Parts: sequence; C-alpha cells; structure tokens
Amino acid sequence: MRVGTWNVGSMSGRGTEVCEELRKRRMDVCCLQEVRWRGQGARFMGVKGRRYKLWWSGNSDGTGGVGVLVKEELCEKVVEMQRKSDRVMTVVMALEEEVVKIICVYGLQSRRMGAEKERFYDDLRSEWDLHSMGELVLAMGDFNGHVGKQIEGYEGVHGGNGIGERNVEGNMLLEFCDEKELCVANTWFRKEEKRKVTY
Repeated sequence: MRVGTWNVGSMSGRGTEVCEELRKRRMDVCCLQEVRWRGQGARFMGVKGRRYKLWWSGNSDGTGGVGVLVKEELCEKVVEMQRKSDRVMTVVMALEEEVVKIICVYGLQSRRMGAEKERFYDDLRSEWDLHSMGELVLAMGDFNGHVGKQIEGYEGVHGGNGIGERNVEGNMLLEFCDEKELCVANTWFRKEEKRKVTY
C-alpha cells in the first residue's frame, strides 16, 4: 500500500485534480491538510474508474481542516474513522492479516499560542495511545515544524538529512517522536537541497 501526505491549500473545486495527481503517483491513501471545508463528512470524488473517497474533519470557519483520501477499491477495508478535531483524525484499515492505523495531522503554525500547540500534541498522543499491539501506526501530515540538520539528542529519531535550523515546533515534533519511539521519516532520505522543502 502506498501512502502519502499533501498540504493542498484548499479542496474547493480541486477534487478531480487532486485525485488525478494521486493516481499518477499510484497512491492508495493520502492524508490532506488545509482542506478548508466546514464540518465533517465523506464523499467520493474523481472520475469514474479513478475515484477516491474523502473523509474530512473541518471547523465552522472553513479554514484549515484535515482529510483522508482512500482509493475506491480500498474503501471496503476502512473499518473505523475517528475525527478528533480539525487538526487530528484517524482512519483504521483492515488489510488481509494486518491492521493499519493512519493518523492525519495538521500542526499549528509558529505564531500560534503554546497552549494551542500543547492541545494539538495532547490530541495526537491520545489517538496514538489508542492503538493496539500488532497494528501498524503511521502519523502523517504537515506538523508545521522545522527539525533542522542537527541530530544531537535525537539519534534514532532524526536521520540527519534535514535542512536549516530547528524551531520550537520542530523540537515539539522530535520530543513527541522520541517519547513514542518514532522517527521523522523524511530526514532518513538523502535528497538534493531543492527537493527537501516545497512552498
């Protein structure tokens, strides 16, 4: 199963475009950030024969929000959907002999208050701690943190292929990963500088 994450900026009028891009990249499941849809819901999108189902969790303002797109052929494998907030939601899939739990996240930007960021990580921890032994769990999304190049203190969590300087939000991410025995996967792959960051 191929999984990914994408900060789409908005899903308004972009359903077919996003689905086509996922098909080109042979993605089965994709976590989305900034869907910018109000409330919560689910619907199919894309062209017949190349459709995905989007489950989303937004807020009353129609800003931010997260969603999970699942290829139509895999929708029957979705056994649970938990919408914790407009920043954290979880999809659980039963795939043959393995249960996969994907937590989709959208972290707060640096200008937001520390208490809000702590609440975000509390929500993420509570979702993470609900997983059962034997489940494969992935936390994916836009954490809005810079983990930087340096790995000191986070060996095993940070692969050394970051970029720039670490910020407060990057520290929070690394601390969460260290606590839960996770790694920031993107830092374990060598890439050209221009491919490490997108805007």
